[in-house]
Amino acid sequence: MEILRFYEIPMKSKEAVIIGRSMVVGKPNAMLLLDENATVTICHSKTADLPGVCRRADILVAAIGKAKMITADYIKPGAVVMDVGINVEGDKLFGDVDFEAVKEKAGAITPVPGGVGTVTTRVLLKHVIKACKLQNP
Repeated sequence: MEILRFYEIPMKSKEAVIIGRSMVVGKPNAMLLLDENATVTICHSKTADLPGVCRRADILVAAIGKAKMITADYIKPGAVVMDVGINVEGDKLFGDVDFEAVKEKAGAITPVPGGVGTVTTRVLLKHVIKACKLQNP
């Protein structure tokens, strides 16, 4: 949400598709997007015609846990693609989105590494500092 707000990505009345139903990423993101008046669909690895469902998305959040699973075939031209996946292969990190295959089709895309994870770390640090200040006024 921090990234979407920072880049002033409109969420109201947009179709958001979240690939991943975890309690840590998928479901909380769905609730946050609903709070912004997006229409939200939650998908998973067993969703029928997953690429077709994803192609409807104005905002696509990939959190399925499979390296480079989301290819250009899943992407609506101009869609905002948020890659939340972290997959380790050898000594390299990859997201759930095949960044090189998708970057030209997407309107905006987060990289892995250096995207959502970096912002998550910043937000956590902000909360730690706030908690410290509350304990030590």
